[in-house]
Amino acid sequence: MRVYHKIFLIILFFICSIFFSQFVFAQNIDDFPAKRDPATNLSSGREKSEIYSKLKCCPCKVSFDKCTCAEAKEMKAYIDALIETGVSKDEIFYKVAKKFSLNTVLDKQIKAQIEARLIKEAGGKRPQIVLEPSSINLGQVSKKQGKVEKVFKLYNKGTAKLIITNIKVSCSCVTTSLTVGKNKSPYFGIQGAPSGWQAVIEPGQSGELEVVVDLSHPAIAIGKLIRDINITNNDIINPEVTIRIEADVIE
Repeated sequence: MRVYHKIFLIILFFICSIFFSQFVFAQNIDDFPAKRDPATNLSSGREKSEIYSKLKCCPCKVSFDKCTCAEAKEMKAYIDALIETGVSKDEIFYKVAKKFSLNTVLDKQIKAQIEARLIKEAGGKRPQIVLEPSSINLGQVSKKQGKVEKVFKLYNKGTAKLIITNIKVSCSCVTTSLTVGKNKSPYFGIQGAPSGWQAVIEPGQSGELEVVVDLSHPAIAIGKLIRDINITNNDIINPEVTIRIEADVIE
């Protein structure tokens, strides 16, 4: 009889232990949100909006929150993924600047800190892309004019080779070609340069970017015209720079 009594007590103790451990685990789960550090919890909409408010989409002139262009969508998806993995706000700004461009950061203090960090990482030797001019307004133009050509200077004012890996336009009405020395690239359109293409500009040297706008193209409507040419390169401060062309189109 004593043996059965001991077995019963052992079983009862085992059942009580399981019940108690489940109760404690449930309590810990319920307490977890209250104990989470709000400074590192970036999943809320408020904190996401705070990050968005300090950024911009380079090609567009509308707020980042409202922008729906392809680049803004790519940036937002990238930011949201970083937030989900618990990356800090400062690190998110750094990663976005490095991946897209330092010019995507609106906050001057954050921008200066990131620029100093990028320059330090480069060890004082880096290419530096400079466009002259970076934008142009054609004024009033007629669709009957047909093709209009403009040339932009592309300088490497840095201390390392500037490597251009893609040139892409925002509309099928625009084509562009880069000449470096005696080497002239094919004309690139909305699809950009083919995979593997690149052009190299040595420190202190320059290239000429020819841009052709076909005003008679069906994609050009009467009224305000804005077209962009995006240049992807290995300048860590400005990995993607944009040339903007504006005009007032009439019949």
